[in-house]
Amino acid sequence: RVAEVVEEAPGVTSVRISGRRLDRLGARPGQFFIWRFLARGHWWSAHPFSLSAAPGASSLRLTAKASGDHTARMATLPVGTRVVAEGPFGDFTARGRHEKVLLVAGGIGITPVRALLEELRGDVVALYRALSERDLVFVGEIDALARRHGHRVAYLVGDHASAEGQRLLTPEHLRELVPDIAEREVYLCGPPAMTDVIARQLRRAGVRRRRLHVERFAL
Repeated sequence: RVAEVVEEAPGVTSVRISGRRLDRLGARPGQFFIWRFLARGHWWSAHPFSLSAAPGASSLRLTAKASGDHTARMATLPVGTRVVAEGPFGDFTARGRHEKVLLVAGGIGITPVRALLEELRGDVVALYRALSERDLVFVGEIDALARRHGHRVAYLVGDHASAEGQRLLTPEHLRELVPDIAEREVYLCGPPAMTDVIARQLRRAGVRRRRLHVERFAL
């Protein structure tokens, strides 16, 4: 059932689902479910949303950006609404025991990255790309996780039309931010167009293809 609905930023809503023995689902940070909310206006719609926090035994959290009627209505979901979830799906999950990891999130692609930050240990760098300050979500949670686990986080904000924004996450900029980028396992998530551009820049910066794991968000 829906236990809590929180507006994280304008047009971005988190929904916390409560239940019993949810750990039996075997979900991992970075995975997604296909969710159906049994409430007026949602009953016949099912959509994939990633977990935006590490799954627990009694609760799961998803976060969505309003991009249509269904996602826009999520902010008004009544607490207590029953939920049908199919999953977990996806392999955007931590692989093995890599000592050096780079996480790159574009826009709402921060949701599975935020969950991975909760699980990963070691030398972890996270780069969060957004068009404006108001588009950043989970900043407080991310900063707290970084302090707790010793992660390094950089927020990269700028419009694509500006000279400053165009320089963000170029191969040169990536190497400045992460000089040992070629030695890292890299996880990239975001909207398809942004993700495709950043993936090319990461490869040009020296990331090997087999070390680049990509998740594209498309509704």
